[in-house]
Amino acid sequence: MRLTASGAVGWIRVGVGVLFASAPGMLVDRFVEDESSGTMVLFARTIGVRDLALGLGTLAAERSGNAGDLQRWVRAGLVSDSIDFVAGLFSTRLVGRRGVAVATATVIPVIVLDLLGLKQLAGATAEDHS
Repeated sequence: MRLTASGAVGWIRVGVGVLFASAPGMLVDRFVEDESSGTMVLFARTIGVRDLALGLGTLAAERSGNAGDLQRWVRAGLVSDSIDFVAGLFSTRLVGRRGVAVATATVIPVIVLDLLGLKQLAGATAEDHS
C-alpha cells in the first residue's frame, strides 16, 4: 500500500490531534509568552479534537476506496486549514509576529498536501472513467 498525499495529511492530522488533545498545556506554553490560561488550553484541545476527527475521517475514507468520500474529507480539511491560515494572518496583534509566523508556517505544508491530494484524486477519477 503506497502512501498518498491524502493519507499523509490524514496521519498528520491524527498525530497533531492526539498531541493537542492530550497535552495542550505543553504546546500552549511553547508558543504563548504569558502563563497559559485555561481558555488557551481548552482552545488547543478543541483544535486537537477537530484535527483528530478530520484525520480519522480522511483515513477511513481512503481505506474504503470511495474517491468521492475521500474528496469530501480532504476538502473539509482544506477549508479548515485555509480558515486557520487566514485567521493566523489577522492575529498579529494578538499573538505577535512570531506567533503568526509559526501558525502560518505550520499550516502551509498541510494546505499544499491537501491540494496535492485533491489533484491526485482528480487524476485517479479521470483514469477510472477512461
